[in-house]
Parts: sequence; structure tokens; C-alpha cells
Amino acid sequence: MLEVLIQPTRFFEALRERKPNLLPPLLVVVGALVLTAVAGQISLRLLPALFPGGAMLQLIFSLVGALFFGLVVWAIGGGLIRLLAGEGSRAWELYGWASVPALVLALVLLPLAALFPVTGDLTPPPPLTDAEALRRWQREYQDLVASAPGTRIQQVLSALATLWSLWIIYSGLRVLAPARAVLASVAVAVLTLGLLLWSLLQGRILG
Repeated sequence: MLEVLIQPTRFFEALRERKPNLLPPLLVVVGALVLTAVAGQISLRLLPALFPGGAMLQLIFSLVGALFFGLVVWAIGGGLIRLLAGEGSRAWELYGWASVPALVLALVLLPLAALFPVTGDLTPPPPLTDAEALRRWQREYQDLVASAPGTRIQQVLSALATLWSLWIIYSGLRVLAPARAVLASVAVAVLTLGLLLWSLLQGRILG
């Protein structure tokens, strides 16, 4: 796994000689998603729970949402590479292995979340029957999370991990589908950076 991070060309040259195997890269994707979701909930542990069921229900919702969204992105990203670079690109394997920086990021976020949780003066959520008050409370919650130092650090690290992943994808395509490496890499970069920008806008760091 270290080789795919620092010497991706050598890693994919060796991968090209092996039979396709989706399980290891899929485990990388799932591991990154699960650990990132857990780190997120650890960072929010001092705030009131968003759901009536408390922190455990909130963690379950976070895990389910992260896995669903992340696996959809993996499927779409791999499908885009397959469409543009062809069968030899080992598209879903490539996209999965390119998630190793996200896995490393998740391992960094766990202690970061434990040391720098989001804190603030936030009242418990109002009753679900008071829709207007609940919307105001949710905006306060989102603003508090978005302005937390730990959130800003996470956003910077996420951007660096994204660029690292794009470099791995390009390096892999240069080995597996050199004739279409630039085209497929640019398309994936547009998709990935678009999702990153959307997540930053959701976090209100640009507003």
C-alpha cells in the first residue's frame, strides 16, 4: 500500500501482470469511508445530537450515508475511466487504489478529531414539530461546525488528499492505458474537484 502512495507507476506496472481483483481496492474505499465517518462523529461528540436517538443513531446514519455516497462515487468514477480509457485501464481497481490517500487522511483525522472536537454554545435541538425553529438551529449547528479549527484543517488535508489521488490515477493510466491517460485523468479531475468544491460550499467556507 505504501508503494501506491509514493511509487504508483511501479505499483501499477506490477498490478498489470496480475489478474483483476476488485476486493482489495474495494476494502480501501470502504475503510476510508468508515474511518472518515467515525472521525467526523468523534469530532462532534461535544455537540447536541442531531437525532432523537442520540449519538449512536447519528453514527449509524453517518456510516450509511458515507458508504452509500462513497460507493456511488466509486462506481461513477470507475465507470468514467472505463468509458474513456477502455477495458485495459482496470478502471474500478484503479479508482479504488487511488483512494489510499483518503484512507491515510482518515487515519490522521481520528486523533485530530479526538484532540480538537467541535465545541460551542449550542442549545439542544427544538422539537421536530417546530419546523422554523429546527431550521434555525440546524443553521447554527452547521455554522458552528464549519467555523471550527478542526474543520478547517480537515478541509485543507482533504484537498491535498484529493490532489494526491488524482496523481495516482494519472500515474496508473499512464501504465494501464497510456494512449488515453490525459483524457481520462482530466475527466476524473473535473468530477473529483467538482465534488470537492461542492463539499466545501456545503461547509460554507466560501460563504
